[in-house]
Amino acid sequence: MIKVLVTCVGSGVGQSVIDSLNLKRDYKIIGCDGNRNVYAHSFCDKFYQVRSLYADGYIGEIIAICKENNVDIIIPGHDHELTLFANNLKEFDSNNIEVLVSEPSITEISRDKKDWYTYFASKGCKIVPTFSVKEFNLNIDTSIFPAIVKPSGGSASQGITIVNSIEDLHFLKEEDIIQPYLFPEKEDPNYLSIKKAVESGSFVQKSEISIQILFNKDSKHTATFISKNTLKNGVPIFIEPINPKKFEHLDEILKFVPLLEDKKVKGPVNIQGRITPKGLFFFEMNMRFTGITGNRALLGFNEVDYLVRNFLDKPAFIDGYAINKVGVRQVACTTIPVVESKKRKKIATVLGAGSSVGKHFVKSLDLNEYSKIYLISRVTSMAKYREMFQGSFFEIVADNDNKLTTCFTQSDILINFVSALAFEEDELKFDAVRYIYKMIPKIAKAKIPKIINISSQSVYDQELNVSKTEESNIVIKTSYAFQKIIIEDFFTSINEYSVQTKIIHLRFPRILNTNEMNQLGFFGKIVHNYITGQEIVIANPNNNTNLIDIEDVSEAVKYLISKDLDNSVLNVSGENVSMREYCEEVKRQLPNKNDTIAYGEDETIRSSSMINGDRLLNLGWKPRKSLKNIVTAIIKNNN
Repeated sequence: MIKVLVTCVGSGVGQSVIDSLNLKRDYKIIGCDGNRNVYAHSFCDKFYQVRSLYADGYIGEIIAICKENNVDIIIPGHDHELTLFANNLKEFDSNNIEVLVSEPSITEISRDKKDWYTYFASKGCKIVPTFSVKEFNLNIDTSIFPAIVKPSGGSASQGITIVNSIEDLHFLKEEDIIQPYLFPEKEDPNYLSIKKAVESGSFVQKSEISIQILFNKDSKHTATFISKNTLKNGVPIFIEPINPKKFEHLDEILKFVPLLEDKKVKGPVNIQGRITPKGLFFFEMNMRFTGITGNRALLGFNEVDYLVRNFLDKPAFIDGYAINKVGVRQVACTTIPVVESKKRKKIATVLGAGSSVGKHFVKSLDLNEYSKIYLISRVTSMAKYREMFQGSFFEIVADNDNKLTTCFTQSDILINFVSALAFEEDELKFDAVRYIYKMIPKIAKAKIPKIINISSQSVYDQELNVSKTEESNIVIKTSYAFQKIIIEDFFTSINEYSVQTKIIHLRFPRILNTNEMNQLGFFGKIVHNYITGQEIVIANPNNNTNLIDIEDVSEAVKYLISKDLDNSVLNVSGENVSMREYCEEVKRQLPNKNDTIAYGEDETIRSSSMINGDRLLNLGWKPRKSLKNIVTAIIKNNN
């Protein structure tokens, strides 16, 4: 998986880059910003709060983050990083880090609007005449009015002033630049509103033409996107794509291409202009992605995906875009987890709390760690839940209740126990799958920080006599195994929409609740029959399994609630044991009973559900109940 660091993700550009990458979940996205509380934080797989980009040591901090995460490529999210990163390309290169930026000479020209005008206008490009305010004041030409004054190196339409007379020039900064205001053609539907605004000294941004030109890592022009935009406070809010093949001013745009190729430009180039009565004139260029890069991606022009792959010598493709759609941008809302040290008591939501394992888990919780626990129940099980779970900590909510979304959005953790049992009819397994499927969209939208899904080792090959690890092949031969893996897939898919949600799948072996004899099945029957003197025939005594006590199950889940983990699949192992070994332990603990266990002559291992739990053991958890403890408890509760 490609690992990308996007800097200054709190900017409109950074956010738009994140949006584009997230359209394809082929990336691990690391984001950083000087402010932790930014919208894009919620859409990064990992986030760092860093010092100001203007502070000493910024480049060193960025490189350290790259090394820690084995980052493949950096994408700058702020205008002021372009030249900074370009000037440090050798340092990035020495650390095997690619940076999606052009050489410093061209980025410096693009950052200064006066230098940009001087260079490109002299090459035949139709750039609006650009002067410094200081230069203009020395030789005032009133024919320039109405004019627009802006910072020479500004961005996002900050610091802009409309000038209609000499008097308006007072108090303006001499280092700023002044340009004649570009009015659209009179036929333009926005002409009158623009003219009226300028006459009153107001600045509006309508009917602007935005051109995004892409150059690959070899500085060859590969694609162009043209749109007509409406902006508010410097932010595009409406994007109307223009078919380049039908755009009458395309030749004016293409004049830039050979000049930029000669300058060895790499990556994105954005040019802003307006169609005037004298044709298309340009007033700004930026060597970067833009705030509508994400909109372009949604229109089928994913420039970020293309350039990242191209810069990393991976197959990359971009061709055309939707012309029967328009792009819109508005204020969006999201949530992020609080800083760990500031966390208070958790709010948890439990699905399937009425199951044997779910009930034991809920009953084992330290309620002092939670401010509320939502228990989601089927409508038909509400009475059972109310009887089973009593107390102010628990709030039982029906799965069709309007409050369901509130439960999810308030939760810090969700634990899923929903599943039909292996011996139950297929209808119940299919029902469990559909139940979770219907929940997933609501859960994904809620952006719950952590989800723990209770799964099963049954997804592994039950005929392969090895202790399966998390990397072992998935083999689906039963409806039970299918149920388990499809529910895993459903929860995993949440990361397509909520990348900050950490999803942990726990694959358990055969769980034994020694306090419920009916739940023990075959393993309880062996003890019962042996105690009562009934004959037991073990046809395949060498068949293997793995047994875990329900108390260890609850403890493992609670342990992982407290751990800060990335997305994980973990085997939770009890003890690997053959049928013969289990029976021999029963006989060892009941020495005064007649031996009524008979082993078949078939030494073939026809079933093996052993698992390897080393990964979880290395995280610091281990089961407390051995096979001996389990058998002892079964014998005790059988009497």
